[in-house]
Amino acid sequence: NIPKTSIRIVIGIIALSILIIPSAVLASVSPNEGPGEDNLIYLLVGQIIAWAAFFSYAFYMSRKTNEMRIEIDNLRDLLSK
Repeated sequence: NIPKTSIRIVIGIIALSILIIPSAVLASVSPNEGPGEDNLIYLLVGQIIAWAAFFSYAFYMSRKTNEMRIEIDNLRDLLSK
């Protein structure tokens, strides 16, 4: 099982990226933008969410894979006895 603290850390990082990064980008936007450039913030937020989801899933799958390997090794030991 994944420790609850790991899940809380991942959720916290995602929440912070959703709340802090868009406001920081909006604060740094200059008023002399070209057409369509004001929608770039949504692209950035979408990219951050997608990468956070990807790395969370990769972390989850690596933990599950390690647990399965340990369980398979334990079963092999039981069968060999």
